[in-house]
Amino acid sequence: MLKPFFGARTEEQDRWHDTYDEDEVMEAEDEVEREHDERRETERARRQQERAERDRREREERERREQQELTRKMTGQQRKLKEGLESYTVGSKVNIAKQGFDHVNIALFGPTGSGKSSFIQIAEKILLGKTTAITQSDATEGTVILQEFLTDKNFRLFDTRGFFDLNETMHQELDNILSGRIRPSQVILRREDDRESLPAGQALRTGSIPLQDRMHGVICILGHKDPKEYSNKMKDIRKSLKSEGYSPVGGLAFVNKTDFDNKEKRESLMAKMSGAMGSPRDRTYAFVNHILTETETSPESAVSVLEVLDTALIAAEGYIRVQQQRETYAKERAEPTIDAAHMSIRDFISQLAEEHHWGEERVKEVVQKLEDEDIYDVAGLKEFWGEVKSRLKVGMRSAVQTALSFQSDEQSSEN
Repeated sequence: MLKPFFGARTEEQDRWHDTYDEDEVMEAEDEVEREHDERRETERARRQQERAERDRREREERERREQQELTRKMTGQQRKLKEGLESYTVGSKVNIAKQGFDHVNIALFGPTGSGKSSFIQIAEKILLGKTTAITQSDATEGTVILQEFLTDKNFRLFDTRGFFDLNETMHQELDNILSGRIRPSQVILRREDDRESLPAGQALRTGSIPLQDRMHGVICILGHKDPKEYSNKMKDIRKSLKSEGYSPVGGLAFVNKTDFDNKEKRESLMAKMSGAMGSPRDRTYAFVNHILTETETSPESAVSVLEVLDTALIAAEGYIRVQQQRETYAKERAEPTIDAAHMSIRDFISQLAEEHHWGEERVKEVVQKLEDEDIYDVAGLKEFWGEVKSRLKVGMRSAVQTALSFQSDEQSSEN
């Protein structure tokens, strides 16, 4: 049998050629490639899911550790603040004359529903181990206007009703509370009623009211909604508190725990609310209104409430000291001056502060500047006035120079 010549197909090759379908081959190849791609995509998705799950577990574990650390830190801080408040005695914060004082009075005010009740219950639960049943009342109805809490401590917390439907009558009521003309647990009838119809023993106090019977500290509680509205409504109250020498402490009550947990949003709202309240940012704290949110008090909220109370005590004692100084200066002005030249710088500047309504921080600042220059009395201030006057702001510089000139005239006339 002869071999086929070169290039001629065999019978077997002819059969293969007759049955070959190029489209089927290409489709099969495509199917194989698709299956490969699907397996690769499935594997990629599986690895991605595993990474996401691993990241989630790591994030949750990190957040859990951070929360544990925060809870541990807050618990320790809470314990320290609690012990400090429980052992508090009048005069332990600021150097004041304690005669006649066995406790200080702190007024708590804010609109209905702002979080005052939650604040009180958190404070009572921590400091007393129990809470008082508190119910909200309509500000237009007859009610106990000044309810006293924490009465077994060396400070008293007085809850007032809202002062945000602002009018002259309500401003007068706030002034009556701060000045001590309204007594604790005093019943106030409907505002439009005749005040002469008050029950026996409920009439406002008149005459000179001892300093120990007045309000010494002020806490303002606001909800975390609409800071612009609060700022407008608080305008006259801020002005009144400042003129009376009060430095309010602010409590911002969140009704949305998500907003509270969002540190960036919380900080932004607190900055706005500190301006509305008239409290410095470092005297403004945030907590969750657990009554409205129906949640347990978190360690962070508990610490904030205790910090508000602790800061309010510092502010209250500062107020007492300023009022005591004013009373002292009033007595000194009523008596002949023996030797004004030897009056201390602190007393001299504080006396001017009362006349010109300078704040305590401003007094501290200028006294420190002068003492840094080794000037401790009026005689030294007169001697070196030309050298140090540039360290004072223009308004204060003018007031000091006028006072020094007046004293010089008095001394010249005596000589």
